[in-house]
Amino acid sequence: MRKNLRNLLLQGLAAALLAGGALGAVSTTGDQASASPREAAHAATNATRLAFWPVLKTGSRGTDVLTLQHLLTARGHAVKADGAFGKKTAAAVRNFQHRAGLKADGAVGPKTWTKLTSLTLRTGAKGSAVKAIQVQLGVKTDGVFGKNTSSAVRSFQKRVGLKTDGIVGPKTWNFLIATSTPAKPAPKPSTSKPAGSSVALARQLLNTRGITYARTHSETVDSRSTAYQNIHDMAKGIGAATSGNSHVGYKRVQLDPRMLRALITLHDKYGYTLQISEFVGGVHSKTSRHYAGLTFDANYINGIHVGSGAPHKKVMKLCTALGATEVLGPGDPNHSTHIHCAWK
Repeated sequence: MRKNLRNLLLQGLAAALLAGGALGAVSTTGDQASASPREAAHAATNATRLAFWPVLKTGSRGTDVLTLQHLLTARGHAVKADGAFGKKTAAAVRNFQHRAGLKADGAVGPKTWTKLTSLTLRTGAKGSAVKAIQVQLGVKTDGVFGKNTSSAVRSFQKRVGLKTDGIVGPKTWNFLIATSTPAKPAPKPSTSKPAGSSVALARQLLNTRGITYARTHSETVDSRSTAYQNIHDMAKGIGAATSGNSHVGYKRVQLDPRMLRALITLHDKYGYTLQISEFVGGVHSKTSRHYAGLTFDANYINGIHVGSGAPHKKVMKLCTALGATEVLGPGDPNHSTHIHCAWK
């Protein structure tokens, strides 16, 4: 009897431990504690991403390095936020690791990230840690956790399946950083001919976190000509493809550097995040500048759909200031849900 009772107790304990482990994979931190079943399911689908903090070290560059530098400054290890992991950043990392009781090797992996991001921020917060959040979200980096930052946080949380509360806790930090594009080492000097300006700009846009690209068409099913595929193909140097269902059929054209440069300026200088719905794809009028690679359409600004409260008038005005000669949006025929900025 005692043996049977002991076996039953052991089986119950094992089941409890297994259940706890299964739940822990989804909700080990506070951000997800009150998630709805749908949010929890979404997070569970992405749970494997939580293990993949980016590993940064001397020579790394990009958004994650910039985020790291802001977090180091917030932790009392001031370093220039330039997005380049150099000697001073490495020294600051080692100093932080030493104080945090970690191996002071100057490389930033999961343990160092976890220590750096063990803080919770919400509306009203200020300082370098807020800048780290804003860098990852692609919003204006002013160090003030205001309405725009809160809205961007909520949009991000909803997109990845976290509780949409606008509060950046451990799990939101992890999703912000672990799901971004890994930083790349500094490029080695090359004696080859530099890439054409449109190619270089397309590559720069792919590393600009605050600008995203639609992967589908509302009018066609030609996957070769989505905005997402257009910018990737341009970055490869093969040009952007028009849709086989369009007036001009399938062909490859170059995206205009003025238009690409304007997108970067809208983000970097003016702090706007954008989703590009079209470059050269889709079906337009026969003489559309889309087909010549002179145009972008955007359907989301700062995470808000155009026509549903997005600041489209301000962005349209900036497009004109940046050289666009055909600027359309809500109020213009067939442009109630997106803005259209075209160069000549």
